[in-house]
Amino acid sequence: MQAYSNRSLFEIARENYKTLIKHCEDLLEEGYWEKPSEILKQSIFDVLDIYVQAILVSYAVKSNHFMKEDIEFILSTVDHNHFDINTEKSIDDTVVAQVERILVSPPILLQLCDLRDQEKGTRSAETFFETFINIILAMSYLNRSKDGYVIGFIQEYYNKVHVFISRRMNREYVLDEKYVFRKICSEMFKTGIYMKAEQLKQQDVILNRFYKNTKKTEIEETVHKEKELEETVHEEKTTKIDEKKQSQQDQSQQELSQERQQEYLAQLLEELNTLIGLDGVKEEVNSLINLIKVRKMREKFNLPVMEMSYHMVFTGNPGTGKTTVARIVAKIYKELGILSKGNLVETDRAGLVAGYVGQTAIKVTELVEKAIGGVLFIDEAYSLTNNTNGNDFGNEAIDTLVKLMEDHRDDLVVIVAGYKKEMEGFLKANTGLISRFNKFIEFKDYTKQELIHILKSMASKSAMDIDEAAVSYIDEQLSKMSKAAKNRFGNARGIRNVFEKIITNQANRLVTYENPTISQLKQIVYDDVVGVI
Repeated sequence: MQAYSNRSLFEIARENYKTLIKHCEDLLEEGYWEKPSEILKQSIFDVLDIYVQAILVSYAVKSNHFMKEDIEFILSTVDHNHFDINTEKSIDDTVVAQVERILVSPPILLQLCDLRDQEKGTRSAETFFETFINIILAMSYLNRSKDGYVIGFIQEYYNKVHVFISRRMNREYVLDEKYVFRKICSEMFKTGIYMKAEQLKQQDVILNRFYKNTKKTEIEETVHKEKELEETVHEEKTTKIDEKKQSQQDQSQQELSQERQQEYLAQLLEELNTLIGLDGVKEEVNSLINLIKVRKMREKFNLPVMEMSYHMVFTGNPGTGKTTVARIVAKIYKELGILSKGNLVETDRAGLVAGYVGQTAIKVTELVEKAIGGVLFIDEAYSLTNNTNGNDFGNEAIDTLVKLMEDHRDDLVVIVAGYKKEMEGFLKANTGLISRFNKFIEFKDYTKQELIHILKSMASKSAMDIDEAAVSYIDEQLSKMSKAAKNRFGNARGIRNVFEKIITNQANRLVTYENPTISQLKQIVYDDVVGVI
């Protein structure tokens, strides 16, 4: 079987994507996109772009493909970066949530191909599916290392969409190692499958060249190669040399996996350390990570280690980055082997406490089960204990949480957050909390300079430039704030609100221009910021 370089796999994915575009052009020309276009208000090519990128992001997340090459593969395959991912950062939870929402719905393009098949006797849904699978397989072979997860992923994908591709098939798909081997060896892997209108009557013949074991067909040659390879491998396995080679391959795979893990961990640490401000927080988190790393080293050599709690208390005012840091910590814990998934589940009092007897424990249990393998982040946790109402069930929520933290201590981390003084009272409310939360990290308010830096960063990410007069105005208004006003402002959250007002003011100004230039569309001027604070 041919070994493909990363560059070849990038080109293969792109060529297959171009083939999918041809399928979409047919649907567009034959009128199948007319009604969906009215409803979705999107072009068929944007829908294809979003769907392909969503599937590849889903595969990257589920198979832990987070190396720089994986992100570059996704971005080079499609035409537009709809999820705003980049090679310098990992795929965050917001993107994952967007992808999950998109993939819940049946794929509209496969449905239209299926409709076309029924009306015209074609097999375009099947050829669309096969071409799509080529792109996923190309990603799984990056770095000359086939990902064993890919078969399970494409089988799961097939199970979701098979109803649209199996109406005219006289066989069942068997998505196993042989299927993957045949695809990789086939010329169709490099470009996908597409037939023009004059070839429609030949579709069954062309597809059968890939699926049926007839004489002098491409698939017969592929199967023959596969049998020869299997016989060779079987003979080699009978020798000690083969055992040594197998051991070396296993070691190489393990080293590659560790290398990927270290690269992703380095990306996460860079993401943490490049956050604006939060110097004390970064120092505390980095020290904790170093402590965990050394603990793992000692365990490797069977040296004694102290018991360690990974739960944490984040204290500070709203808008100081507590949720952002918690999300990064969850992913870091996963890469360090503390957690199995690294997901973050956010909640507050409303998500934990019910209004009737017996319901609170159920709500807490459901949330904890959702968070197992990751981090449960409870914002304003002190509100569970500061209610003086005798019918309040906050204490029931705490008692249930403490028990579940113990039951799942090997694969669950809880981070509670809130004001410093109130959080001290919260921990004293239950002796089980004090013993489990012994790591405190304080998030100090952002300085005026840091808030300006955050504003400029938001503008830069939106392809905006703030002129000096506008920056000076914001600087002056922040300086005039009283302590009470600063508390109400909300730190980075307040700056985000300010930026949204600025964008609104800019839009109101620009609509008065007859033909604004690109420079004008990007520029934020003094008039746009007056009155936003």
